[in-house]
Amino acid sequence: MKASLGTVLCAVDFSADSEAALLWSSSQAERDSARLVVLHVVHDPASSPGFYHKPGGDWPRPMEDVAEEMFGEFISGVRGRNPEANGLKRIETILVSGLPSSRIVEVAEEIGANHIVVGSRGRTGLPHIMLGSVAERVAQISQVPVTVVKAGSKAA
Repeated sequence: MKASLGTVLCAVDFSADSEAALLWSSSQAERDSARLVVLHVVHDPASSPGFYHKPGGDWPRPMEDVAEEMFGEFISGVRGRNPEANGLKRIETILVSGLPSSRIVEVAEEIGANHIVVGSRGRTGLPHIMLGSVAERVAQISQVPVTVVKAGSKAA
């Protein structure tokens, strides 16, 4: 058995792009015998009101509670749609609050990650200028390599 090559942190927001990022990072972590940690950042509800409200769900509920439930459903769904992805069987999950880009980098430092993987939301034009890109900001402030994965990408 080869030695582990470190820790990969994959940040997800439950989008198709983050599912692709999770699949890609699980493949890479498995190939490199690396630890895979999956992170979701619960961000300020004022910046995207109702993002965590589930149709038919109880309201109001604390954002963290709804996010934790959605995080579990996201991971289960990805595993169910990709039973051949052995790297998904040994992931660790972390749920934190804060501004996504800075918290992703902070958590990467805290856990000793040597690689960050994020999905690309693909915003352009005015939404990109006004909201910025979490992936772009993570790449700017991270001290470790960052890989951005789009939903059309294939796992290596």
